[in-house]
Amino acid sequence: MSKWLKYIVLLGVILFAAEQVNAQFYSWGADPARFKWKKITSERSTVIYPQHVEQIGLATHSLTEVLKPSIAYGFELPPLDLPFIVHPENMRSNGLVMWLPKRVEFLSSPTIDGYSMPWLKQLTAHEYRHAAQYNNINVGFIKFLSYLLGEQSSTIGLVFMPLWMIEGDATDFETQVSSFGRARQPRFTLEFRAMGNIADKYRNSDKFFCGSYRDFIPDHYQMGYQMVSYGNAVTGRIMANDMAKYGPRHPWTIVSTSWRMNKLFGFSEDDLFQYTFRDLVTYWESLPKVADTASRLPAPHFSSYTTYSNPIWLGESSVVALKQTLDEPRHIVLLDTDTGFEERLAYTGDVSTRPVYDAQRRRLWWTEYRRGLIFQEKVISQLCYMDLEGERAMRPRTVKRNRKNILYPTVDDAGRMAWVEYAPHGIYSFRQQRKEGEDLVVSLPFGEEIHSLAWDNLTRKYYIIVTGDEGMWLSQIDEKGEVKAITEPAYITISKLRAENGKLYYGSIASGRDEVHCLDLVSGKEYQLTESAYGSYDAAPAADGGVVMVTYDSLGYHPAVQRGDKYVREVKFSRLPNEVLNPPRTKWDVLNIDTVRMADMVREPSDTSRNVKVKRYRKGLHLFNLHSWAPLSYDPFGLTEEGAVSFNAGATLMTQNLLSSMQGFFTYGHSGRNGNIWKASLRYYGLGPEFKFDVTYGGHQNIYRVYTYNPETHKPEFPEEPTLGKYYSVGLSASLPFLFERGYHTRYLVATAAWNYSNGLVANTGSLKIDKNGISNVATIGYAEGLHLTSFSLGFQDLVAMSHRDFAPPWGVTASASYAINPAEGSFSDLLALHTKFYVPGFLPQNSFNIAFAYQTSIGGFKSKDAVSALTFKSSKLLLRGFDSSQIVSRNYMATSLNYQLPLCYPDGGLRGWIYFKRIRLNIGLDLGQYQYDRFDSFGVKHKAWHGMNSWGGDLTFDVNFLSSPASATMALTLSVYRPSEGGIYVAFGADLPL
Repeated sequence: MSKWLKYIVLLGVILFAAEQVNAQFYSWGADPARFKWKKITSERSTVIYPQHVEQIGLATHSLTEVLKPSIAYGFELPPLDLPFIVHPENMRSNGLVMWLPKRVEFLSSPTIDGYSMPWLKQLTAHEYRHAAQYNNINVGFIKFLSYLLGEQSSTIGLVFMPLWMIEGDATDFETQVSSFGRARQPRFTLEFRAMGNIADKYRNSDKFFCGSYRDFIPDHYQMGYQMVSYGNAVTGRIMANDMAKYGPRHPWTIVSTSWRMNKLFGFSEDDLFQYTFRDLVTYWESLPKVADTASRLPAPHFSSYTTYSNPIWLGESSVVALKQTLDEPRHIVLLDTDTGFEERLAYTGDVSTRPVYDAQRRRLWWTEYRRGLIFQEKVISQLCYMDLEGERAMRPRTVKRNRKNILYPTVDDAGRMAWVEYAPHGIYSFRQQRKEGEDLVVSLPFGEEIHSLAWDNLTRKYYIIVTGDEGMWLSQIDEKGEVKAITEPAYITISKLRAENGKLYYGSIASGRDEVHCLDLVSGKEYQLTESAYGSYDAAPAADGGVVMVTYDSLGYHPAVQRGDKYVREVKFSRLPNEVLNPPRTKWDVLNIDTVRMADMVREPSDTSRNVKVKRYRKGLHLFNLHSWAPLSYDPFGLTEEGAVSFNAGATLMTQNLLSSMQGFFTYGHSGRNGNIWKASLRYYGLGPEFKFDVTYGGHQNIYRVYTYNPETHKPEFPEEPTLGKYYSVGLSASLPFLFERGYHTRYLVATAAWNYSNGLVANTGSLKIDKNGISNVATIGYAEGLHLTSFSLGFQDLVAMSHRDFAPPWGVTASASYAINPAEGSFSDLLALHTKFYVPGFLPQNSFNIAFAYQTSIGGFKSKDAVSALTFKSSKLLLRGFDSSQIVSRNYMATSLNYQLPLCYPDGGLRGWIYFKRIRLNIGLDLGQYQYDRFDSFGVKHKAWHGMNSWGGDLTFDVNFLSSPASATMALTLSVYRPSEGGIYVAFGADLPL
């Protein structure tokens, strides 16, 4: 490849990457305003945390210090000092390294379904490894770009290391520093084992890199780990280090991961995928064949990948369970175990902990994640129930418990409720309802987590699964609230605890596979109840001592049952499970973090620890954080808020604080049409309402005219054209958003007030001379400078949950109303604008029909039978496709838009490594509109008239991924062709970026 061609290709890919970078101009939202923050720093570690979660902040920092000698294993450079930002009140456990600005968003609430290691250890190890990766990528061309672009350059640098390698390497590290970590869990390979020989079954491996709407595809953590660990083993080195060194120093190779990998290792990305999974299949096929001992229950035929979970035996032939498919979101079903007939009882929200059955009330209890009313980083686990009988049957309800995090609701045979509570400062508590104000509350020490709760009717006690430094174990809680371990701690993952008649039922990986186990509380013996081809999960007691559960195959999770007299074997205690399903891989010489005690991690640094400092982090002093710049002028908010952006020659500076409560930019640009333009914008979210400030200078002033009709010349007459000066405007707005998550429905209400002043030129209607012959001086009235736009709006939407394949809500409604005035100029008309849109299902699955209505009209303002006024505002809501706002008049403007959308096919193919087509869909659209306007007849007499418009056509959308990018980077490329009633054929091409 010639030198110039290399750099032309490089420039094109960087522009594509830059769009992906701009998609990083977002945050997970702000924390509640009441938080006071602290900061702990050492040589290369920084943790910022709310002061009421001191132990979490100290533990996170101490863990980074402990991991520091091992964190860059295999890399040449040490980790980057990425500040960890602790968000303690979001129960959706997660962590993510973000840029613009660089930081680790650290959601400290433990995951519901974890393995035998405390969450803080898992999360710190994984996210801190990313800091090592990113510092090693920040060399060569990326280092050079950092002087041109700031932190944006590092995000572009991530293109040199594919996401599967980034996450696979971090998962490998997380696994290497544990006794039996994440990637060694049987469930981590479950889907791949069931799918068979995917290397030969699928011609295009991009299906596994980019995801699919047709089939279920395991995530990039699972695939990435397998490819990374195999690749490291066959190359004898850490592949991620070589990729980090080579790509930024050979930037023209950005166009192809396989190009770089061939240069470094002698095989491509696709080759590694093929080698990895052929090797795994060979290993798995060498293992002894195992058949399911449980029998599947009759159930409807699977039309797509389906997940049954958490079955509960209700009677002789009834099972209630959660169900989810690629075509339907999660819902509760009632299954007749004799006939296989299934009834959908109700849709749910995002379930956090499993349902239980309350026989006293004939009721199901469970918990769901619910976002806070205002703050995005406030997500709780809320108690829900549904009656199976009575007037309110099959209608899920929510129980408010003072905004506390409720987990694992459990009911005894007297109808008393107990549950687990998680406090944001890291403490789990067991709570049992007793007399009013006398609940029994038992708290575990910091560093120990509760991952299940069950009540046994024979022993009259509660039982919990506990995770701590020594692994996982079972404990009992008696009537007095005393907690006692009944099994030895072990690094063996156990899950989904249920109890009945003196026996505990749960999942265990002791055998090296996911199987159902039982602990006999009388004898103290543990038994493995099942053997499974792939795995058995979510066990619950059934009739006659049997067990109901779900088993797995390539189509998903199936409801199944096993007789009570069927025991596979007695289980002997071991600190580690058998390792059956994982082929041998290279062991790293790194710390085992299981040897580190959480209690030692929360000690405050002594005065002699000079390199560790703890101090108050004042929000107000850190609102501005200049992190990136660019030698172009553009509006970053235009991309993230509107999905479009234009570039001009100039420069742009960007700021966002580490707490994600303040964002903004400043830009200078020049264009041939508008000349020099200066613009600044700020957004502040820290108090709940969203405040915006915008200022612009440059370009040309806007003109708001009136005109008359000259019957002699048959032409309109306008005031004399003024000399246009530079345009400037200043704007302020405040929005108060309320989000109401109610399970299947999510409702959003936002009230906004805004003011904007610009130096627009407004015709001096007060200077018009009107006599019996009409207006005689329109040409000389001149213009006054200054336009005050004050607006108020109210928006509402109610949308139901979408399935994996949905591209529009099956049901929903959106509505908005706004009113705009110019309080400083009485001749200016007010504007009333209304809009609503309805979503309903189409005729077939994943078909969607929506219909929208809009109305806007001008109220008041200048009125004359001899002149037409343009002193009015306009709304761009529901413009007919192929028309723009200059083609309408905001007087009784009415429009309707009808759209029918459907998927045409799921190709799951393309040009390997370059472009991958996931779905092709079609929208058929029809727009109708009309407005009232003033016109003059040949005698100069003004009349009101109606003007009708229409537009019809369609949109062809391709959901695609470029350069083997992950599922989260799927783009929608749309070709629109419409035939408007005015003008020629309207053709447009658009791209919806994954923001």
